[in-house]
Amino acid sequence: MKGVSLFKWFRNVSIAKKLYFTVGIMATLIAIELGALVFSINTLSSVRAYVSGEGLWSKAQKDAMYQLLRYSRTQDEADFEKFKEFMKVPKGDHKTLVELSKKKPDMEVARQGFIEGRNHKDDVDGMIKLFTRFNRISYINKAIKVWSSADSSVAEFIPIGEQLHKEINSPNPSPEKISAIVQAIDPLNARLTVLEDEFSYTLGEGSRWLENLILRLLFSIALTVEITGLTLAIIVSRNIQKGLNEILQSAKAVAKNDFGRKAQAFSKDEIGILANNFNNMAEELARGIREIKRMEQEIREANITLEKKVHQRTAELEIKNKELEQFAYVASHDLQEPLRTTSSFVELLRKQYHGRLDEHADRYINYVVQSSDRMKTLIKDLLDYSRIGREKQFEPVNCDLVLAEVLADLAKVIKENQAVITAGNLPVVNAFQTELKLLFQNLISNSIKFQKQGVAPHIEISTTKENGYWHFQFSDNGIGIDKQYQQRIFIIFQRLHNRSLYEGSGIGLAHCKKIVELHGGKIWVDSEITKGSIFHFTIAD
Repeated sequence: MKGVSLFKWFRNVSIAKKLYFTVGIMATLIAIELGALVFSINTLSSVRAYVSGEGLWSKAQKDAMYQLLRYSRTQDEADFEKFKEFMKVPKGDHKTLVELSKKKPDMEVARQGFIEGRNHKDDVDGMIKLFTRFNRISYINKAIKVWSSADSSVAEFIPIGEQLHKEINSPNPSPEKISAIVQAIDPLNARLTVLEDEFSYTLGEGSRWLENLILRLLFSIALTVEITGLTLAIIVSRNIQKGLNEILQSAKAVAKNDFGRKAQAFSKDEIGILANNFNNMAEELARGIREIKRMEQEIREANITLEKKVHQRTAELEIKNKELEQFAYVASHDLQEPLRTTSSFVELLRKQYHGRLDEHADRYINYVVQSSDRMKTLIKDLLDYSRIGREKQFEPVNCDLVLAEVLADLAKVIKENQAVITAGNLPVVNAFQTELKLLFQNLISNSIKFQKQGVAPHIEISTTKENGYWHFQFSDNGIGIDKQYQQRIFIIFQRLHNRSLYEGSGIGLAHCKKIVELHGGKIWVDSEITKGSIFHFTIAD
């Protein structure tokens, strides 16, 4: 059940988590493999250190025997001192053997013993760990027993040396006694040679056994890593491919107007969610197509009726337009008057009670004032938007004069922002002067508003004549506009930035679009983030 539950979890979890899980498993197995490799290297190094230590031990034993035999012949005290010096190696190893054989050994004493036995200090800790942790393994256990036997045997050199030293230093040394003492050395050396060979052979066998074991272990882990990685990769890729293929087949069916073919969701990951969303989309599309056909039929029927009433409606629309103008005037007055009253009283409250209420009240009053100001701006912009196109006919308009008026109106804003505005000779065009002025004002204001932080705005205005149209370009060095939003910005109430960063109602560029289209042209923008914008619009000559 746990295996099924894990498989179900893995199938339904997100693709990102599937990949993280796969990578995590692989990383864990690789870490285990690296740990095994480090362990094997350290263990083999410790075995190598014991082999090296045995060589030092054997050499010291042979040198000690040689010096003792030499001493028996030369009776030179320096040879006896060399004998004792060489015996320090087996004595040091003896100290370690005795200490490690205890239930609670003093590791510092054991370490010092190995160092006195001339083992390299960097190998000592590994040798101690090999002795304490693996003494139950047959090869190590046998090697320790051989070492113990050799340690007991080599200790016999010490009483032989002392007897020889005593006899030689007696008032009347006896050659017969000296010869008798020396005769015990060769059998002892022969016995030690056998033990030394057995110790080396046992460690060699253990080293080969350990090497084979480690190779098998590393091979098993490596094989596990490969199999696990391949298995998880195949499972993940097949699940993704299976789900995508199902969606692809359904997409082909939808392309042929077959909305009955549903994409099967095999899991609850992103592919499964995509399949369900695709099915929902296909259902919505099918309903939409049915609704469109129904509406087309209704439109055809309505057009027949509309054609009969068009003349009647034209007259009625003229009347309604006049009524709408009157309504806009009344609505603007009726909406703005309460706002002015509210703002006045709130301003009186702020002046009268500022600091006398708690900090929350002051902040709330500021919110009311700010909201009233935004509502005033919104109402004004809406009224301006509704009034566009009410002028009756075009007239020649000097664009240089229009630009001069706009710059005069915006002089304070231009000065505050240290903006630089340059323009060539602008043409005279047939247009609505009021709307054209509003168009220039909105584009320049936008360029100043959306300036880069710390960079003074620079706006350049130029025109060219192309195929019976005047092509205007307003270039700036502002923050730029992402390509995906370059069509949306001309839709009314579309805002791309936080109101707290950039004030505005989101109507300005909609004004521009309506004005340009009123003049028979079109408007668009070329821009990149941080590289400024170029607003283009055309006006018929």
